[in-house]
Amino acid sequence: MKVGVVGGGVFGLAAAIELQARGNEVTLFERGPIPHPMATSTDVSKGIRRTWYGNGGPYIDLVERALHTWREWEEQSGVPILHQVGGLKIMRSMDPGSPMYENLRYLESRGADIKILERKKAMSRFPQFVLRENEFALYDKWSGYIESSRAVELMANKARDEGVAVLDNTPVTGVDEDPSGALVSTHSGPQRFDKAVIASGVWSGGLVPEVGKHLLVTLREMLLIEVQNPEMFRHEVMPVWSDDPDTAGWYGFPLMREGIVKISIEGIGEIVHPDVDRSGSQEFHDEAMEYLRWRIPEMGRGRVKERKACLYCATPDDHFVIDWAPGTKNLLVATGGSGHGFKFGASIGPVIADAVEDIENPFGQYFRIADRFNIPEQTRSVTDSRGYAIPEQDSLN
Repeated sequence: MKVGVVGGGVFGLAAAIELQARGNEVTLFERGPIPHPMATSTDVSKGIRRTWYGNGGPYIDLVERALHTWREWEEQSGVPILHQVGGLKIMRSMDPGSPMYENLRYLESRGADIKILERKKAMSRFPQFVLRENEFALYDKWSGYIESSRAVELMANKARDEGVAVLDNTPVTGVDEDPSGALVSTHSGPQRFDKAVIASGVWSGGLVPEVGKHLLVTLREMLLIEVQNPEMFRHEVMPVWSDDPDTAGWYGFPLMREGIVKISIEGIGEIVHPDVDRSGSQEFHDEAMEYLRWRIPEMGRGRVKERKACLYCATPDDHFVIDWAPGTKNLLVATGGSGHGFKFGASIGPVIADAVEDIENPFGQYFRIADRFNIPEQTRSVTDSRGYAIPEQDSLN
C-alpha cells in the first residue's frame, strides 16, 4: 500500500516508521525542516511520566511501552535522548476517588514504586524546593524527560534509514480523496496514494477543517534559565517536577544539555493561530520568576537566558484523535496531542498504522471521534476560513 503522511512531528514520524516497517511504501511531507522550529513537537524537553492518568485507560500502558521503545531507538542510534531522573509532584490533597488517588492505587497494583513524602522528608531529600505546611510530594523514580528536538531528529533519521521518502520543506496545500484513494497536493502538484495520514498538529485545521474546528491551538510560555549553582540541578539530584495541577500547575526540568533549566505552566492557554509570534511576554517572565523565588529559590536567583512560547493542539476532552476524517475512508487524522502527546511518540505508531490498515487495536477505540465532538452549537468555538478555532471575541495576538 502507498501511504502519504502529512506532518514530520512526533505523530507523523511514528506513523511513517511503523507503516514502512510493515512493508508499505511511505512518503512523508513536512512543511519546513525537521525538526520544524515552529512545531508542537519542537522544544528542548518534554516530560515522560505515568502519574495523573486516573485508574489506567490507554495512557499508562502506552507510556510504559513508549519508554521501552525510546530506549531501543536510543541504543540503536547511539543518540541519548531519554533521561529517567525521577519525577516529583507537589500536592495539597489526594482524597479517595480523586484522579491522583486512583492513579496511585492503579500504579501500585502494577508494582510501581511511588513514594509519598511528607513535607520535611521531601525538603530534606530535595532541598532545592520549599514546601508549605499543607503540602506533601509524590516521587516516582520511573519518570523523567525526553530531549524533544533530538528525539524528532532521531526519528526522522530512522524513517529515512528504513526507506521512508522524507520530503522536508515541502508544504502540503491540500488533501482530498476520490474512489481510487487519497490525493496529497503540494506546490508541485498532486500525488496519489492509497491512504493518507494527516498528522499536521496545529496546522490540521487548514487541511481537515471538519476536524480542525474542534481543535484548540493554544499558547503556553516558558523560561530557560541559567542557574548560579548548576550542581544543585544536575540529573543526579534534581528531578523533573510539577506543582499541583489543580492549582498553579507549574512544572520544570533539571539542568539540561544546553546548560539551562526550564519552567512552564499547565493549562489550556490562550487560543491563537499557528503562526502566532512565539516570543515570550514580560508578564509571564515576572510571574514565573516571582513563583520560583519562593518555591525553588536558587532557580529564582538565576538569569533568564530565553523566554519563548510553544503551542498545544488540544481536543475538547484532551484525548488524541486517530480516526478517519468525517465522511472519508482514505484520510486518517492523527492529531490532538493536547500538551501530553510527545511522550507517546515511540508507542503511538502501531495505533495509527492499525487504523490505516483496518486492524483492531486495543487502544484505538479511545481515540476515535465517534460522538466526542457533538458539542452544543452555542458552546462551539468560532472558526476562521482555514478551519482554526478562534475566540468569539476575536483578538488573535
